[in-house]
Amino acid sequence: MMLRAVLLWCALFIAGSALAETRNEYRLGPGDVIKVSVYDHADLQTEIQLTQNGELNFPLIGKIRVGGSSFTEAEQLIARKLSEGGFIKNAQVNVLIAQYRSQRVSVLGEVSRPGRYALENDADLIEMIATAGGVAASGGDRLLLVRGDERQELLLSRLLAAQRAGERALKVQNGDVIFVPRMQQIYVYGEVNRPGSFRLEERMTVMQAIATAGGYNPRAARRSVEIHRRQLDGAIAEVSPKLTDPVLDNDVIYVQESLF
Repeated sequence: MMLRAVLLWCALFIAGSALAETRNEYRLGPGDVIKVSVYDHADLQTEIQLTQNGELNFPLIGKIRVGGSSFTEAEQLIARKLSEGGFIKNAQVNVLIAQYRSQRVSVLGEVSRPGRYALENDADLIEMIATAGGVAASGGDRLLLVRGDERQELLLSRLLAAQRAGERALKVQNGDVIFVPRMQQIYVYGEVNRPGSFRLEERMTVMQAIATAGGYNPRAARRSVEIHRRQLDGAIAEVSPKLTDPVLDNDVIYVQESLF
């Protein structure tokens, strides 16, 4: 019984800490719809949309600018204005978000529903990709996060593994662009059991690529493997690789037939 009580307290503490962090981090902006209430003054409870200037028109005190403020800062500002105007001393003001509209993130590339989405709470990369319908079948494991002049390449598989371990993925910010590139592919033909196109896995070698295609068939010349690789100028080069060499995106691996 004591253990359950401790676990419940820990859960409430963590949830409360996350909520407090969100209230302090999120900045109100134009278009956001907020609910404002003042304790013991039900007539002042209202739902307001911030103007393009980040202002709201609140009863008794008129227009005030809360754009760029956190929830706590907006509460303190309204309480101060109510006190300075001689309306309510020591007002207990509560500000909640009704609709997030001011901050947006673009999720583009190989996702089910690419577009611009409202940034809610302290959403992370995984949550924003899920909002866009998840990675499409044509999408790869890598994603690109563009934040201002900075670009960061991340592996989706590692983010998901970290999430399963209880870690939060990188939080997104207003104006971020998340781009999911096309799945990287290789092609394996010739004397293998299942010739065709396959997903290029991280650090895949020639041997692993051949194994993905079902391995050598009985007619294969195991020492006669070629890679046809496109160069930067568009020309196709023929490479004789070692089985431990890495495979690159769009490589065409050809296993020749044995003459004996």
